[in-house]
Amino acid sequence: MAELPVIEPVLPLSDIQGIAVPGFFKPYQTLLGIACPNLPAVIANFKTFLGELANDISTGEHTLKDRRRFREFKIGKRAKPTGEATTQLTAVGFTFPGLQKLTPGAAAIPSPAFQQGLATRSHFLGDPLSPGDEGHPDNWKVGGPNNAIDMLLIIAGDSRPLVDKRTEVVAERLGKAGLQIVYREKGGIREDEPGHEHFGFDDGVSQPGIRGRASDDPEDFITDRRIAKHQHPEYSLFGYPGQDLVWPGVLVLGHPATSPDPLVPGVPSPAVPDWTRNGSFLVFRRLRQDVGLFWRTMRDEAGRLAALPGFEGMTDVKLASRIVGRWPSGAPVNRVPDADHPKLGENAHANNHFRFDSDTAALPLEDRRTDPFPQATADPAGITCPWSAHIRKLNTRDSGADTGGRDATYAKRLLRVGVPFGTSLVDRYAEKIDDPEKGERGLLFLSIQASIEDQFEFLMVRWMGDSARPKMPGGHDILMGQNDTPGENRVRRCVLFGSGVQQATVATDAQWIVPTGGGYFFVPSLTALREVLAK
Repeated sequence: MAELPVIEPVLPLSDIQGIAVPGFFKPYQTLLGIACPNLPAVIANFKTFLGELANDISTGEHTLKDRRRFREFKIGKRAKPTGEATTQLTAVGFTFPGLQKLTPGAAAIPSPAFQQGLATRSHFLGDPLSPGDEGHPDNWKVGGPNNAIDMLLIIAGDSRPLVDKRTEVVAERLGKAGLQIVYREKGGIREDEPGHEHFGFDDGVSQPGIRGRASDDPEDFITDRRIAKHQHPEYSLFGYPGQDLVWPGVLVLGHPATSPDPLVPGVPSPAVPDWTRNGSFLVFRRLRQDVGLFWRTMRDEAGRLAALPGFEGMTDVKLASRIVGRWPSGAPVNRVPDADHPKLGENAHANNHFRFDSDTAALPLEDRRTDPFPQATADPAGITCPWSAHIRKLNTRDSGADTGGRDATYAKRLLRVGVPFGTSLVDRYAEKIDDPEKGERGLLFLSIQASIEDQFEFLMVRWMGDSARPKMPGGHDILMGQNDTPGENRVRRCVLFGSGVQQATVATDAQWIVPTGGGYFFVPSLTALREVLAK
């Protein structure tokens, strides 16, 4: 089959914040939530501060160069950076009230979700309605009615001391400008299981790739291409095998977005007003993970299922992996249904290469690499990987969905750039009373998208939180979805199949992921920051 020509645009990386393209993937972060008193003198200082901060914001150009240096180090082409040579990255986003203090043009941004804010929209996402519940905005640690913020600063880096040093410099400048640090939190990789979130699963395996080039060089792609060129038509569809390439307008305003044909650019995502071009929306959710509750629930449910025909040998890890769609190592259950395969999980050329509705074949890879692991077989009925599995709810791949064919996947993708927070729980079954941190660990969820409503909220509400979508009969995404249907007492349900296609339901009201803060932010271009917000 002849390869179809795909002309990808050169993106203005010097104007786009690096957290949006290509994204921050540093092991350590500190988040600063800042409030600006509504006083003319302080707002003037705010603008001055932003004018100076613009020089420190990490552009897409800088961030991509840093990522490429790191990859060269991994493959032995460059020495590991040390000391001051290591990199820190900085990004900034603004809530709607914060943006309004800087420019009246903020009111023209056509996003009801952004204008209303996360705290106001939390009930729509399925968050608890009772003010007495930990997950209600009244009790949030940031972004609620008692601790609203105007600006979020994200400082990321290769080491905790590097990030802390940079944070203190910025904090001192904020204080001199009369701005208030309402929220400060450190996040970073788990030292005991790097790359894994607190439930123990490898995170960030299925990130989308970004179409576009960094220069006029036709091969200078922002997302590396790992399928052997000209040897397979999927070279034009994927970066790494299974990594969808999405048009940049899915993440950045004013650029071509998706179309029904993933090889053809669609209509640009709207940049209204014009200064929002090259900007993105950022969603921040502080999610507390009750690790002990999760694994105790898995243990109890696995014991119940193991007594049913077709579910003999069910364990807590196997059950949790069905709910996630991957084993703890990141290996997809579609490829290795019976047990984890750590070598597959750590192989970026294989761990995301699978389909749902059809058989998957090995691809010719660049640099003579091979994919020696078992290939996935067709699973259209969700027998191996349940329709309700977290990875299947968020990315339908080659499956049809309630929105149509596989193009729905491309339009709904997010770029996740967050990190865990808190120390690991040594005994994963421990009760809160026996936990030194009293459950204070979880995920600083950060996602980049061009539309809060059509991407983040769509995935949360229409797919993860709906028992019949994107495909039925499946159930809720009981890992991260919520059920706020009246009369159902927040019980989430999903359907699993046994070895003889026996059907069983897992149901729980256990709230092992609790929203404890966050916000909706606009991440402006460097031009907008300098010429609109800082003026």
